[in-house]
Amino acid sequence: MSNSSYSGYSSYEVGNVDINRVALLTNPHAGKGGAALAAEIARSRFADRGIDVVSVQGASPEGARELAARMVAEDGIDALVVCGGDGLINLALQEQAGSGVPLGIIPAGTGNDHAREYGIPTHPRRAADIIANGFTTTTDLGLMRNDAGDEHWFGTIACAGFDSLVSDRTNRISWPKGQMRYNIAIVAEFLNFHSIPTRLVLDPGTENEQVIDENMTLVAMGNTKSYGGGMLICPDADHHDGILDITVLERMGRVKAALKFIKIFDGSFVEEKGVNTYRAKKVRIEMTDPKGGRSGQRINGYADGDCFAPLPMEVEVVPGAGRYIVPRP
Repeated sequence: MSNSSYSGYSSYEVGNVDINRVALLTNPHAGKGGAALAAEIARSRFADRGIDVVSVQGASPEGARELAARMVAEDGIDALVVCGGDGLINLALQEQAGSGVPLGIIPAGTGNDHAREYGIPTHPRRAADIIANGFTTTTDLGLMRNDAGDEHWFGTIACAGFDSLVSDRTNRISWPKGQMRYNIAIVAEFLNFHSIPTRLVLDPGTENEQVIDENMTLVAMGNTKSYGGGMLICPDADHHDGILDITVLERMGRVKAALKFIKIFDGSFVEEKGVNTYRAKKVRIEMTDPKGGRSGQRINGYADGDCFAPLPMEVEVVPGAGRYIVPRP
């Protein structure tokens, strides 16, 4: 869903919707193939709750996005339900964001950071019950925009630097699958760990504008707290505050960085020397890797674990653009 204006997304409404018919979008390859079984369990539970299910499955990311767009636009669909990981949720957000159609989640991926943020259980039967109960909340979403004007929604974390280089390497590894592939990529990139000349402009064009020019190893811009399967890179992020939390790792050696990363799962990482945090509604980020050749290699911007485009780009928060089905508080 493309939007040139994002006014009207500023309120945070909660409430119940009647769930009678859902579209179930599945990535059968997610979670080492476990998503197909999770979808079947969810379908069975929906049937028990008297909910009609329209099952859709794209043969490619483009096909899945087209199906998501069709389901969001279809009358009589009370919710778009994603059975898969954060990547499929991100794909669905491109069509669902700002539509008013609530998004339900059956977690079946490797990281499941969206589900973790909203307290959605990983068992598909219990997750299906959450959806059937129909309690919804509006949330902030993030929006990335490159200099060509292309836009990309995200729900969790946008990042660039070491973490995006890890993701680039992960995507080049064909075996093994799942979390082990990601772990191998982390080790390989640590052997090549280096800082990158970076310019951050926080809240550009406003009275609060702040320009930061220095060598950085990673920049994470969080609408929510975690990425990579529970790594609390932005532990204080709040998806209801209309602000991005920004975590920056300064220039440092690989051993010192590794000792800091050990603390990332409990959130104390951001209290370490050499880790700086900021808050802004919008960020412009420019990064060129000096190890990428004579002219330097552009660093890719990632969000929800998926590649969007090479930097430079702007990242902003759009208050109230998301709508999720979540457990009742």
